[in-house]
Amino acid sequence: MAEHKHAHIHAENDRGHAEPDFENGAFDAAFWDDLYNQRTSIWSGNPNAVLVQEASELTPGRALDIGCGEGADTLWLADEGWNVTGVDISDVALGRARAAQQALESQTLAVEWRQEDVLDWTPPAAAFDLVSVHFLQVPPDELELTTRRFAAAVAPKGRLLIVGHSPNDSHASQHPAQNRMFGPEPVVAAAGDGFEVIHAEHRTRTTPDGDERIDTVVVLQRR
Repeated sequence: MAEHKHAHIHAENDRGHAEPDFENGAFDAAFWDDLYNQRTSIWSGNPNAVLVQEASELTPGRALDIGCGEGADTLWLADEGWNVTGVDISDVALGRARAAQQALESQTLAVEWRQEDVLDWTPPAAAFDLVSVHFLQVPPDELELTTRRFAAAVAPKGRLLIVGHSPNDSHASQHPAQNRMFGPEPVVAAAGDGFEVIHAEHRTRTTPDGDERIDTVVVLQRR
């Protein structure tokens, strides 16, 4: 796998605070495997709140969880009746996701796990009723192309959900991926006219520690 200076941050909002070296790191599979191997668990194991809120109103179908990490979002979707593909760059993270699936009382969930560098990988076109991307921080010059690739995977009448750290957050200047934060406008523009905007906003959430954070939340539906 080619080496890239990419940052694959998986749902930092309620899964802990991993702070890799964004300036000097090479964000390939080896980087992320090493990060996971250094820590017993990086994330909380809980699904992202925005995913739960937005997906709960949808009829389950095929879902793609991009940057799935240790699998909390993927497994929540599967338990809700979705047929889910969870994709991540780290084989160590995916091993933990598989272990989490095996630990569940119901092991018959419809889940496929794939190891891919999602900033290079092209998902199947128009194949998913929901494409979910949480806290996948990418360099600004790659945001448009990456968004287009993810949007192309959404089936007719399906939805694209992208959540990231907002540059409007009061803590933005302290975040190690500050230059990879984005507002809703470039995401909506990159997806194109084939989508109806359901939400495109800066949304406040409260962390388990009681702190307030602001996220960029974009929900688009393919026409």
